Amino acid sequence: MKTGFKVIALDIDGTLLTKQQKISALTWQAIKHTQKKGIKLILVTGRHHMMATSLHAQLELDTPIICANGAYIYDPNQKKITEGSPLNFEQKLQLIPLIEKYAFDVICYYTNGIGHQPQNRLIQKAKMYFDSKPEEVAPIFFEHYTIGHLLGFEDELWKMDLINSDPAAIDSFIAELSSEHSFEFHRTSKNGLEIMDYHNSKGSRLHSWVIKRGFDMSQVIAFGDNQNDISMLSQVGLGVAMGNATDEVKQSSHCLTKSNEEDGIALLLAEVLSLSL
Repeated sequence: MKTGFKVIALDIDGTLLTKQQKISALTWQAIKHTQKKGIKLILVTGRHHMMATSLHAQLELDTPIICANGAYIYDPNQKKITEGSPLNFEQKLQLIPLIEKYAFDVICYYTNGIGHQPQNRLIQKAKMYFDSKPEEVAPIFFEHYTIGHLLGFEDELWKMDLINSDPAAIDSFIAELSSEHSFEFHRTSKNGLEIMDYHNSKGSRLHSWVIKRGFDMSQVIAFGDNQNDISMLSQVGLGVAMGNATDEVKQSSHCLTKSNEEDGIALLLAEVLSLSL
């Protein structure tokens, strides 16, 4: 297998973290060995930056975070977004009637926090998780009772998560997103859909960062498990699907490793980079 890799791109959920939201001991060891070799590690996630900065600090990374499926790049050192493409006002107006028609539960990723409707199960779960964390790492949440107020919030909107208990509703929603609607979207599960501005993706934003750093995509190893990872796994020198990845992701990758519960990242890096773990 070829060597000469300069960058490791890591998805977070279902890839770097276990189901307990932890980095396994062996994966932690592999990451530290990789950093000692001078290889750059960058987090490429669907998360809002407020949900990723504590992990970034824990790993002691000197790279930015590619957030919201590539909608923007956040620099934790400067504490600001340095590059990105948000949804515009016209796009919001196009989405409101469709969202209301299919009665979606909506989560909005704004620059200054996360907007949501009352009683959102995922937000409630997130709030419970951060209740046990230091206050400075907890995200800011905005609650709005109507879709109009939620999407009318005067802040840059980078990504929307749409949730519906009926998978058929999501199928119908996708079918109504015509070519006139300039959106990028990913089916995250049978009940979930993510929407960004057109051409935003993990792959395109990673490519932008890699080239600006003077590297080439052939020098990148990327790990992922879900549909939103395909754009980067298919572009890099070595795209690695986790053992728990969807079949579509596995088919779009160069190779397969063990799952996030079985030290998949560590085992692959040990083989490719000749690490002693």
